[in-house]
Amino acid sequence: MAILMVPSSLRRYTNQQSRITLSVSSIEEALKRFSEDSCELRNHLFSGQALRKFIVVCKNGQDIRLLDGLQTLVNDSDEVQIIASVAGG
Repeated sequence: MAILMVPSSLRRYTNQQSRITLSVSSIEEALKRFSEDSCELRNHLFSGQALRKFIVVCKNGQDIRLLDGLQTLVNDSDEVQIIASVAGG
């Protein structure tokens, strides 16, 4: 199972778990499974079918935008990190 690393800002959706395991084959499937129980979380991550611009997702430390985007394949030994940009002053 792939490991999804959850940033502290999103842990309220995982009962404060920093890591969850998912049996998935792609980044898109992982994020949809992660957000399937919360419309609020889904809207935070996605705008329509596209990942929001301020959300960065990495597979094993590499930005998926440099790979195959949401179609990037994952396997049991992969770690997927969600990084939410923070803005403000």
